[in-house]
Amino acid sequence: MISLRQHIFSLVAVFVALAVGIAAGSTVVRGPLLDSTRARLESAEVIIAEERAENDRLAAEVAQLDGWAIDGPEQLLGGVLADRAVLLLVAGDVDADAVVGTIRSIRASSAVFVGEVRIDPTVFDPALTDRIVAVLGATEIGDREPAAAFGDEVATRLRTMVDGVRSASGPLQSNELVRGAFGDLEDAGLVDVLGVTGDDFTADDVVVIVLNDRNLANDPGAVLDRVITVAAPAAEGGPIVTTVAEVGRVLQDNETPVPSFVTAIRNSGRLRDEVSTVDNAETFLGWTAAVLALRSSIGGDVGHYGFREGAERSIPAAAP
Repeated sequence: MISLRQHIFSLVAVFVALAVGIAAGSTVVRGPLLDSTRARLESAEVIIAEERAENDRLAAEVAQLDGWAIDGPEQLLGGVLADRAVLLLVAGDVDADAVVGTIRSIRASSAVFVGEVRIDPTVFDPALTDRIVAVLGATEIGDREPAAAFGDEVATRLRTMVDGVRSASGPLQSNELVRGAFGDLEDAGLVDVLGVTGDDFTADDVVVIVLNDRNLANDPGAVLDRVITVAAPAAEGGPIVTTVAEVGRVLQDNETPVPSFVTAIRNSGRLRDEVSTVDNAETFLGWTAAVLALRSSIGGDVGHYGFREGAERSIPAAAP
């Protein structure tokens, strides 16, 4: 029978052996192991320093591009759309920088910016179609899907607005022009009319740029498709909607982006030949391309610009 004293001696012997083993092992391994660890740490520090330097260079390039976004439009687009009037139709909560950049570029082109009509995001929500039915009326909608019916309504009002400009015999005011076409829809909460003024302007025509974003909560395609189809460039009297620009960059936390409306146009047998598209409206290059595409489209030269699927070139070719 093992006595308590023997059991204690056994435990002490185990711990002594363990201590001796650790001491012996650390004496043998310590040098090479520490040298290897030290070398890896120094290598990692070099890589980190190189990455920081590269990040600093990229940040400087981004800052330079930000400067171009402010100063570039005046330098590159001045006079491009002189004597033209432009309306921006925005599909809901499009990236604010994209909206501001597009408007800045329109203004820099010497065009008359008559305002922005922003479609309320709830219009695209399939769970809230009763709001559209309540405003347009079930009888008026008939067998159409509410979203498609709303797109038809917007297109019809764009036609009415453009016809008013084409038939005007004197100066116009964007406040009266755009609110006259969309004021009741704004009162109903389906659109917002922004950027209009009471200043007089004269123009023979108004053309429309549609601005979309793949990061919207709900797909605006059903509405925009009808807007484009009904208010197509082939409409009597000349182009109405000539260009669709889209924020194509999908945010990192967006796992379910809406389908690209620009891609849908580029894949359409009819609309591809009638509406110019820009797939990078989140960038200065995209804003520039949208204005230049608008000018080209007015002249009958439809094209597709950017760098994503279906793009033909970065920006339109120089005017002859």
